[in-house]
Amino acid sequence: MTRPLRVLLVEDNPDDQELVERELRRGDFEVSSHRVQSAEELRAALEPGAWDIILSDYCLPGFNAPAALDIVRDSGLDIPFIVVSGSVGEFEGEEVMRAGARDYFPKTLLTRLPAAVAREVEQARQRQARARAERDRNLLARAGEVLAGSLDLQETLDKVARLPVPELADWCAVYFSEDGKHLRVASLAHEDPRQVEQGLETDRLFPLELDAPFGPARVFRTGEPQVLPDVSLERLRALARSPEHLRRLLALGLRSVTHVPLVGRLGTLGVVTLGITEPRRPRFTPEDLPVAQELVRRAALLLENVRLYRESQEAIRLRDEFLAVAAHELRTPLTTLGLQLGTLVQRARRESSPEMVERLDKGLRQVKRLGTLVETLLDVSLLSTGEVPLALEAVDLVELVREVLERFEAESQSMGCVLRLEAERGLVGQWDRMRVEQGVSALVSNALKFGARQPVDVRVMADGAGARVVVEDRGIGIAREQLEHIFERFGRAVSSRSYGGLGLGLYLARRAAEAHGGRVWAEPRPGGGARFTLELPLRAVDKTVEESA
Repeated sequence: MTRPLRVLLVEDNPDDQELVERELRRGDFEVSSHRVQSAEELRAALEPGAWDIILSDYCLPGFNAPAALDIVRDSGLDIPFIVVSGSVGEFEGEEVMRAGARDYFPKTLLTRLPAAVAREVEQARQRQARARAERDRNLLARAGEVLAGSLDLQETLDKVARLPVPELADWCAVYFSEDGKHLRVASLAHEDPRQVEQGLETDRLFPLELDAPFGPARVFRTGEPQVLPDVSLERLRALARSPEHLRRLLALGLRSVTHVPLVGRLGTLGVVTLGITEPRRPRFTPEDLPVAQELVRRAALLLENVRLYRESQEAIRLRDEFLAVAAHELRTPLTTLGLQLGTLVQRARRESSPEMVERLDKGLRQVKRLGTLVETLLDVSLLSTGEVPLALEAVDLVELVREVLERFEAESQSMGCVLRLEAERGLVGQWDRMRVEQGVSALVSNALKFGARQPVDVRVMADGAGARVVVEDRGIGIAREQLEHIFERFGRAVSSRSYGGLGLGLYLARRAAEAHGGRVWAEPRPGGGARFTLELPLRAVDKTVEESA
């Protein structure tokens, strides 16, 4: 079975060229060769990936093997170099091998040449494979570091574009689609910023046409990668839409291109295009595709996460906007309804109608409950935008907690709970009464909801430079992995179908505590149930609550 062999011959004699090629064909090589006779011709012929081996005569007119070897070494290319000469002796052969030649043969003894060529070509292939594998490992390892940590779309696109430059390519363009229908150049990377500027200008003047028969548009439509080892003038002419466009494409100097689709879970997000311009860099081959695809796969996963994050943030913004509007719209009619019911309660009492008073009181309590829910929704929307200032004043914490428990008396009785208060006297601090009351109410309401038909203990105590309100129930308790989650917006440890509520009370308690420079936390209660602690400094920091939505 013949093996293809691309040979660069440094030889001035066509007869000797035929002699060498005949011997190689006897060794089952299918030879394609190119002959050069000078340093200029050798430099022009040296191109990455073009040759499997260089066979050089030792002495040519105005040129010799050591000079040729210097040129090859300076090019940085790993091409085996063997001297084949009628004038080379043992001394010259050893000298040239010390300079970097792999072997030397007299032209009169060429029978071993095919075996030596096969050996050197295979060793070069193994060296290049090891170098490529090392490059790929390093590149993928760096990708894990570079692509982590950002949820900003443009920053992520820029990272994706910069990642393969210059290890894998001289150019990288990231085409991205926001809607799955249009494709734009979202980021360009090159070591020379001027090249990036020119590339972006070319894209602005001649934006990509999605119906183009090849290139990024075709890859975006089909989802199949494309490797172009050689970018021909004919292809650029077919792509160009005007002489100016062709001039700009030629100015990019692209010699080889690879297009890889950015494929996410729901379809193609865009295309990553890698380009080679440097003469010393090997052209792209199918062997380069796996690492490019793995890089793009990781980038696509990150971009998909970024897009999902943006969509979730937009959904949260719309939800908060709706909550704010709904709360404002509901507040006025509920206030009016509450005033009307209050008036009817007073009239029923004057007319000595106990049954009517009881019914109206129930209705009024439900209206107040709805009003509390509305205010909670409004508070959440305001806290999300950082628009809630603290109105600090001297507040007796024991008195405040006692008032809160009195308001929950009817609810606790209906749920079979006994509220028990243990408090020190004289705990007065600089707090926002409404916010602290809101936090305490949330803890008590939570204890009643999850600790039905069991006592609820509330303790108020001093703790160094601060004060604490501790609420303990004997209910279902909280799993340790949920202890932080329950203080998030709409956070729950159990299903809302079983216990109802909006999942906002503990979030508001946390925000109230943090606004004062304090904190709130939960922990399992020994013997069952849960213990919640609200800790406040006796003198709170005067600031506005801030939180990123």
